[in-house]
Formats: sequence, C-alpha cells, structure tokens
Amino acid sequence: MKKVKQTIKKMQTALLNKGKIYKIATYQFYSEEQYRMITGYRITEKRPYKKRNGQMSEKDYELLNTCSEIEVLMWFAEKWKEEQGDKKQGD
Repeated sequence: MKKVKQTIKKMQTALLNKGKIYKIATYQFYSEEQYRMITGYRITEKRPYKKRNGQMSEKDYELLNTCSEIEVLMWFAEKWKEEQGDKKQGD
C-alpha cells in the first residue's frame, strides 16, 4: 500500500505543477460489518461561488468520496490523462 500512496502523492504534485490544485482529506469510521476501522478519502478543489450579499468567495467542492486508495489513484490517473490530452490539443 505504501507504493500506492507514493504514486498518488506524485500524481497530485505533477497536477499541482500544471496548476490543478486537488486536496485529499482522509477520515475514519468504524465498520460494524467488518469489525474494524475504515479509512475514507475525499478529493476536493476550490471553486468560486457568489454569496447572498453578491460577493464572490471560494469553497471546497467534492470531486470524489471513496474508501478505496486504488479508486483515488485511478481518479488521479484519469485527471493526468485529461491534462495530457489538453496539452496535445493545445499544440
């Protein structure tokens, strides 16, 4: 599992270098079915929104919520693929 975490971190950093800021938050809960603690992962990004008073602000927008590190890795891989596709189209 350590390699998965390292790869996720590398992909997150690579996307950060391209200007894409994605935050990974973790949380835990107890599973009665599995009799163990489960770790969940939430990927968010900041998005602008208009407050009631008309001012613009930013808040976190959830992009993925999962308990699978592999799903997180696949999500980042897809975002990287999209970024590479955008780069090729922009040439």
